[in-house]
Amino acid sequence: MQNYRLKILASVLVATLLAACGGVDDNSTADQPPLSAQIGTIAISLTDGPDFRFDEVNASIAAILLIGPNGPVSVLSDPVTINLLSLGNVADIIAIEDVPAGPYGRIRMILTDLELIEYDENGDIAVRITPPLPVDGRIDLFPSEPIQVPADGLLHIELDFDAEKSITVSTTNGEVTVRPVIFIRTDRFTRLGKLARVHGLIVRLDSDNQRFVLCPRHVIADADHSDDDLNFAHCIVVRASENTGIFDSQGDPARFEQLVRGQELTAIGFPAPFAGIIAGDDADARRHIALDTVTIELGRPGAFAHLRGITATRVDPATGRFGLLLAPNQGFTPGSAVQVQLQAGTRIFALDGAELDASEIQAEYRGLVDGVISLSAGSPAVVKSALVILKRTADVIDRLKGIILHIDLDNGVLLISSEVGDRCIATGSETRILLITRDAVENTQTIERVELADLRTDLGVHAYGEFQASGCLAAGTLVAFTLESASD
Repeated sequence: MQNYRLKILASVLVATLLAACGGVDDNSTADQPPLSAQIGTIAISLTDGPDFRFDEVNASIAAILLIGPNGPVSVLSDPVTINLLSLGNVADIIAIEDVPAGPYGRIRMILTDLELIEYDENGDIAVRITPPLPVDGRIDLFPSEPIQVPADGLLHIELDFDAEKSITVSTTNGEVTVRPVIFIRTDRFTRLGKLARVHGLIVRLDSDNQRFVLCPRHVIADADHSDDDLNFAHCIVVRASENTGIFDSQGDPARFEQLVRGQELTAIGFPAPFAGIIAGDDADARRHIALDTVTIELGRPGAFAHLRGITATRVDPATGRFGLLLAPNQGFTPGSAVQVQLQAGTRIFALDGAELDASEIQAEYRGLVDGVISLSAGSPAVVKSALVILKRTADVIDRLKGIILHIDLDNGVLLISSEVGDRCIATGSETRILLITRDAVENTQTIERVELADLRTDLGVHAYGEFQASGCLAAGTLVAFTLESASD
């Protein structure tokens, strides 16, 4: 089984392959035998959204498997360590794999370590915590309905690993409890949801059609900062359009004609099916995944800063700039602000994937800016931006936790016993409810999306939302759990 970061070829072979590269052909399939109708392709991406009190949350993932009626199938077997907080408002594609088509009832993730880090004002590590993992890090994720891998097709699965809701720090003794909260989203290419990104090298280039083959090299959020060999097993086709913003390693606008084989870059866009082949490949090297790009950033990882913060101003129409108050611990002194320069080709998106106009940027939006920082004496730092992603709604800040005492299904209300007395939680059709339990037979922690009727009294519950005038918390997310489902 091939995996996403398989180290299989030496650098000499890279040079040989680049020299022999041809074009990309997604139309000439008639002379190629089709892939087995019983095989489909899975792309797994990982994302995380909220800010957190820690500066890094490094999750070491040893394996990801799909489990169906015929047993488990590996989709990630080469361990990777991901800093969840560096994912920000995007998703990193961490695995691409061909698997038997058909239904899969669960996804199993094996975590081997979780490291929480805080830095002091000098950038040195002030706190490092490695809390114990529940059930030795064996996590089974149950989708609301079985995942259907299409025959000779592609399915994108996004795993939203919510670090903020997964890790609880006691306010009395500082004890850390881990109860992973992970949401599953399957994407059949509706162009909704978070943008995905892939970093690698161009190995084939089709300038006439503005597309190229990119072989993965790095996972952007890899906390190990490893320098990986190329993975030729699952290269993808990257497609550009007249609206794709292309930027050189200095952050300045560039043109597609400036791309060359062997160039290292990050492609950001929406995953899409690809039915063609790569000229010169064998039939079994047929590509099934493409990335329809919104932004292409040239250079090695780190060439473009990924800056988190809060918008401080609207866009000045005279300069094309807006202020960004930076989140802590990004290499700036606390309270620092930068000016974000919008350029020709800079794309602006909401967190849900909708594209925005510069006039829609307002103050107090939380977001992420990709760009290159330009410094000059006596002037605020300017970020030459390539991509801006904003959350246009207020952050959820109200939370309530306790034990379920009563469930009113008719009105969608829970009564819980909390640290501040008995409180009520109101749910609605938009409330996301997860139930976390422990499976003694499989020796795993299970995470399942459920309805209110699936809950029972005596379960623990953490609710996130907004307090109403009635005193009830209107929950956007509700996590219910058995008390033995967390780390010790």
